[in-house]
Amino acid sequence: MITPYRVWDGEQMHYWDDEGLSLEIKVDEWVLWREEGKGFRVSIAESGDGDVLMWGTGLKDKNEKMIYEKDIDMTDNEPMIVARVNGNSGLRYPNDPEYYIDDCIHWGGCNIGGNVFENPELLEGAE
Repeated sequence: MITPYRVWDGEQMHYWDDEGLSLEIKVDEWVLWREEGKGFRVSIAESGDGDVLMWGTGLKDKNEKMIYEKDIDMTDNEPMIVARVNGNSGLRYPNDPEYYIDDCIHWGGCNIGGNVFENPELLEGAE
């Protein structure tokens, strides 16, 4: 089974099922690369460069959209960010990283409006 992931390279999001991409992980470092011809690999994004690797939760929202870390849930018009803490997925308020909900979440009722990188406007005015 392939665990879904995505990578923000500072300009665009790359997904685990994008054609020609491979994610290589060694201990606590990773690189996302694309093969360009016979054995020639081009780095797309890397740990340590400010790029961000996010794991999928394996769950979908009410619109059948895959839920990933750093997604923004717009249920009840109060944005919350999908986070992973100690291997568990949960929600946190944008301005309070200490407050974290990891139980009693009905993920199928969530309404993912976007993510913190491509849709920061969804967090404007969040308390």
